[in-house]
Formats: sequence, C-alpha cells, structure tokens
Amino acid sequence: MEKLSIKPSASGLVRIDGGEKFGSALRRSQALDREGRAEEACRMRFDAVQRLDDLLGDDPVALDWADGATRSCLELIYASAADHFAIGDAEMAAALWERLLELDEEDHTEAVVMLAFCYVELEDYDCFDDALFDISSKSPEYSLLTLWREFRRTGGIDVDALRALRTRHRAWYDEFTAGEHPADEKYMAECRGERASASTEARELWFATVALWERHPDFIEALRRA
Repeated sequence: MEKLSIKPSASGLVRIDGGEKFGSALRRSQALDREGRAEEACRMRFDAVQRLDDLLGDDPVALDWADGATRSCLELIYASAADHFAIGDAEMAAALWERLLELDEEDHTEAVVMLAFCYVELEDYDCFDDALFDISSKSPEYSLLTLWREFRRTGGIDVDALRALRTRHRAWYDEFTAGEHPADEKYMAECRGERASASTEARELWFATVALWERHPDFIEALRRA
C-alpha cells in the first residue's frame, strides 16, 4: 500500500504525498454515480474523507490547492459534504465544509456559500452571520441567503433582498421560481465550457441546493408568490 504523508510545498503550504490515492477514490466514486450506484459512491467518498482526516490529525494545516493530488483531497471533502447535504444531514455537511475551510482558507471551492445555507437550516444564525461576511453583498448568493434566513426565522420575505434578486440577478430569480430546471444539452455544454452564462450559473446553484428546497418547498412557494 502506498504510504501517505504530509510535506511542505514550495509555496509554504502543505501537500499530501501519496494524495493520488484520494484522487483515484474520487474518480471511482464519480464512475459509480454515473452507473446509478449512488449509495456506494457516497460511502466511498466518506470512507476516503475519514482516512484523510486521520492522516491530517487535529493540528492546523493549510493545504496547497496548486498541487494536483492535494487539490483532489479538498474536492473529495467538498463532494462528501454535498452527499450529506443531499440526504438532509446538514450537521455533518456543515462539519465537513467547516473542515474544508480550515484546510483551504482561500476557499477555492466556495464552500462558504453552501455552509451558509446549512447554517440557516440548522438555525445557527451566529455562524451564518460569520459566513455571510465572507460572501460578496453584490452576489446573487448573498441575496438568496438573506431571503432564506429571513424566511426561516420569520416566515416572511426580505423585500430588499427580493428586489436585489429580481433586478440585479434576474437569472437567479427566474431559476429559483421556475417550474422546471432541465439539465439539457445546452446546460451541460455550458457546464463543460470555460465560460458559463448567468442562467447556467443560476441553474448550477439550483442543483447544488435542490435537496434543501425539497425539504423546505414553502420557501420556493413564498418566492413565487412575493
């Protein structure tokens, strides 16, 4: 078995020597997803994340995103967090995304956005406020998160955030209030390309969060009625 260790990289960050094993686990799990074996894929990712966590230990470590094998480890953590988010385990999803942010302070995967969605579902508004601080107030995610927080807290709609979503981020408003969200060939082609349109980016966020709205469909209905 290939030995795993952590070593300093030229950047001063840390790379995982032997990290190709985790990249291989990620690719194998993605192949299982394509075969419709989602439960096996999720288990494979989580088992790999646990092995990675054992390797890293409890001491603070900043991993080197520029190192390909190490980057795969970070992507693996993100994917496992998304797995737990999809099945309604927001607490584990949040713990994994928090761990990812500890390891990648520059947040190359933009995990803070999904973490903020988790915090609202968990009704941890102090942590939510901390996460929202790291999200641009000019972004569509900021407007959606503000709407989600207000609805979760009060059952109402933040009119300022709704106005911002409708006027500044129309593609996201249209996507989140649409009746259908097809993953058609045009969408898939843009996802594979280098530059996605606003509508494709909005649909990517919809698919990333759809499990949340399946658990809380009243939020989407409130957006449509507002």
